[in-house]
Amino acid sequence: MAVQRLLALVLAMFALLAVGCLMPTGQHPVELEIKDAPGGLIARPLRPRGSKDIRFIMLHAMSDAAANPDDPFQLDRIQYIFESYEVEAHYVIDREGQIFRFVADNRTARHAGRGSWNGDPELTNNMNRYAIGIELMGIGSSAEMEPVIGAAADALVRSEDRGYTQAQYLALNMLLGYLMNRYSVPPENILTHKDYDPQRKWDPGELFDWDKLSL
Repeated sequence: MAVQRLLALVLAMFALLAVGCLMPTGQHPVELEIKDAPGGLIARPLRPRGSKDIRFIMLHAMSDAAANPDDPFQLDRIQYIFESYEVEAHYVIDREGQIFRFVADNRTARHAGRGSWNGDPELTNNMNRYAIGIELMGIGSSAEMEPVIGAAADALVRSEDRGYTQAQYLALNMLLGYLMNRYSVPPENILTHKDYDPQRKWDPGELFDWDKLSL
């Protein structure tokens, strides 16, 4: 009986790992949790074909480092940046790994901007229609950030605020797994903002660790 119970426990653990519901050793099991943005969902136009248009997922990074390098990850300031610059993403993942939904999946969000992919004219300057945008609260390397926020602000950024946290990688893996399964997005269609517009965009940057994604 003891052997049977042990076998059942091992099989249960493998089942949890298979569905992505078990955190690393020493932590408690978690499930995907998505909260609506504090100000509520942003109303954006529906995709022409609804969720059938969703073919890509684009990864971004953002912070308030230009204005507040000593406190760059306040959610209300992120929301203010969205409103001020008339941009937004479908999801934002904070430093603690909490996922916030800003735009419904079946609506376009202004996150990709100008760019192109694989020479496909349908995707040129039109990725917003076909991609879900995910913003990670994070700051790139000095080489990446200084041209964006200036040398003075970059010099004030704390080293621990650069790159991304383990909690963010865990949350991103769960969110990607959910979205890829729901909309049949293949791993090769997980793009970065820099992939789409390498001349202007840096994110999520050289500090982003692709080895921590389970694609």
